[in-house]
Amino acid sequence: MQWKTFLFSGILCVCLLNGCSQFQPFIDARREAGQIQPIGSSTDDFPVICHGFVGEQSDIDALAENECAKTNRIAVLDKTESFSCRLFTPTKSIYRCEKTTKTVPPYKNTCNVK
Repeated sequence: MQWKTFLFSGILCVCLLNGCSQFQPFIDARREAGQIQPIGSSTDDFPVICHGFVGEQSDIDALAENECAKTNRIAVLDKTESFSCRLFTPTKSIYRCEKTTKTVPPYKNTCNVK
């Protein structure tokens, strides 16, 4: 019984030390060291956002809008796939960047990197 408590405490500590960063939505545009092309499934025309089942849709939409704003376009949700990203962010939302006649707000860097 004591080893179960020890194991649970260890897992809890690891989760607390990682913080909430693993649960935040992110753009699936990973790169290998020294490579120019991303290996993630996101492209300029189809930004892919990995996120959890529970979360603010407005945050996910904002990430996609921000990606499309880099090329002066707007994001439109194309489809959603489950269990196709990371363990803690298993849902993948695929957006399509479309041209618009209205002015797109300028690109905003929303990274929390300091």
